[in-house]
Amino acid sequence: MALPQPAQGQPGAAGRSDWATLRKLLPYLWRYRWRVGIALAFLLAAKMANVGVPLLLKELVDGLAIQPGSAVSLLVVPVGLIVAYGALRLSTTLFTELRELIFAKATEGTARIISLQVFRHLHALSLRFHLERQTGGMTRDIERAARARCTR
Repeated sequence: MALPQPAQGQPGAAGRSDWATLRKLLPYLWRYRWRVGIALAFLLAAKMANVGVPLLLKELVDGLAIQPGSAVSLLVVPVGLIVAYGALRLSTTLFTELRELIFAKATEGTARIISLQVFRHLHALSLRFHLERQTGGMTRDIERAARARCTR
């Protein structure tokens, strides 16, 4: 399979939009569609929990204005709201980590497939290409890109 080339008139990746990049990556990610779907669900859950934190904090502060003479609400409301606040903060982190855990296999598998395609493409090029160009520099660039992807 040939590697996708940038459209004419565009200076490489700088001229591409995010949607064009997603369109090109979609066939590679399609084999991991269940993992991608679950990761998106975890992403949405993490965002919902993250949005809920300030709203619950508002309720916590408002709940501290307790009517005098109400002994039950003096203890139950603040403690309950603090526990709920802590649970929301924990769930934000939990859903984010679950998303990373589920999506890691899709990320690594897609990167592996694309790297193999680049490797096959370079080996399919003519000897003249390799003799006339500094392919060592190209190999170094590919290695750096793969290393940068793994450390993120």
